[in-house]
Amino acid sequence: MGLAKPYYRIARPKSFVPDYAVDKRYASDRLQLSRAYINIEKELRSIFNSIEPDEQNKATFSFELYSLLLRACTEVELNCKLIMKANGATPTNKHFTMLDYKKLEKSSLLSKYTATFSNWRMRNPNTHELEYIKKDFRPFANFGLTNSKAPDWYDAYNKVKHNREENLEKANLENCINAVAGILILLYSQFGSRCIETYGTNGLCWQEDGAYDLNFDADVIFEIHPPLISDWQESELYDFNWNNIKTLAQPFDKFNF
Repeated sequence: MGLAKPYYRIARPKSFVPDYAVDKRYASDRLQLSRAYINIEKELRSIFNSIEPDEQNKATFSFELYSLLLRACTEVELNCKLIMKANGATPTNKHFTMLDYKKLEKSSLLSKYTATFSNWRMRNPNTHELEYIKKDFRPFANFGLTNSKAPDWYDAYNKVKHNREENLEKANLENCINAVAGILILLYSQFGSRCIETYGTNGLCWQEDGAYDLNFDADVIFEIHPPLISDWQESELYDFNWNNIKTLAQPFDKFNF
């Protein structure tokens, strides 16, 4: 038997995500967070005008990429903090850090999320022919490790933030793409397919499976692939009819981090 109420800012399968994810009691800032992401992604798209998304350019670095990395990682931190604070979590030390954010693996299985970039340029290592492939990014893969550590791109952000002169090469294209993908994954983990609605419209999705969510079909550069239902324990899945609980004074629970 699954959970009778959803947790704040934590989307899970089985009960239809868009039903509860748009409720302002669940999160009042969904549209603002969406707008912030779209603006950050716009910066990355602009960079693609001068740096091709190509396997050979992964290590390309610049001041422009440095600025994007700082902004994207700040947005990652904000989303992580909002999820934890909504559920009553407090920081391990004085402020929330990645030590705290890694706990989101327990609530959201972030390590299982994949962001796919659909137009990645590379040479086939065997035939040497030019190919355009779907390239997968898993920004939070480290969260699933037994001895989990901060993602490499987040570690790069901290290094370049504190000593740009020595570490500017860490502000590279690959780290920036992972950071931007990380924002979108965090948004999807909160709001499902309703994570990209900048002004309240809902024409970006179509229904596939009423027991889970809508297909994610927003005009963004990534395809988001969330954890499978089979990745969850049955007791971790949502099992409620939102129409039956939405009138409750407290229709949401807090996740115990």
